[in-house]
Amino acid sequence: MKSVASWPSVDWTGVLLLQLLATTLYMMSAEVIHHIEEALDEDEKKMLLFLCRDVAADVSPLNVRDLLDNLSERGKLSAMGLAELLYRVRRFDLLKRILKMDKMTVEAHLLRHPHLISDYRVLMTEIGEDLDKSDMSSLIFLMRDYMGRGKTVKDKSFLDLVMELEKLNLVAPDQLDLLEKCLKNIHRIDLKTKIQKYKQAASVWNPRMKQLQKFNYIHFLPNLCGSMD
Repeated sequence: MKSVASWPSVDWTGVLLLQLLATTLYMMSAEVIHHIEEALDEDEKKMLLFLCRDVAADVSPLNVRDLLDNLSERGKLSAMGLAELLYRVRRFDLLKRILKMDKMTVEAHLLRHPHLISDYRVLMTEIGEDLDKSDMSSLIFLMRDYMGRGKTVKDKSFLDLVMELEKLNLVAPDQLDLLEKCLKNIHRIDLKTKIQKYKQAASVWNPRMKQLQKFNYIHFLPNLCGSMD
């Protein structure tokens, strides 16, 4: 039997995988889901549904309660996952009151562990929060060249616009040139720069993450399974 010291992955990567295995088995209570849905306003609910579009890509939840319940039943929603969602919609009060966590605890977790929500979804919500009505009006007008006049609606939110662009294959996690160009045209260089930083980070992080996942699979899982025999 190998000693623990001889395991190639005895570092934070091994701890990470154990935590992932543990949190996968966690079922969120109906009471917690109910309290959270009750406390969120309509804009926060729309943002949360948008953030989870990748996590729940194979379902079409009608509301936040159905979404969270579905993710919980499928083992995709741990306490830390729910904390991340509340953190992303900036409901730090619910973090404290319902999950007994603070903002700093969630931030520390996000620095060390894979995220439930993709950086792309987070980026889109951050851009949406930084656009005013004038920006949105100009952005929607510019998109008419790509979406067609009948597809653009003046009262759309930025997240609504992004979802329409995704359906037309005009925007995706690795396809942001159009959005970047339009932000430049409305003189929001700050948001254009934010997209460029996301692209740079993604080009560095994605290969590393794949390598880390492969390393854990090859080196850590055999030892973990062997220790359970």
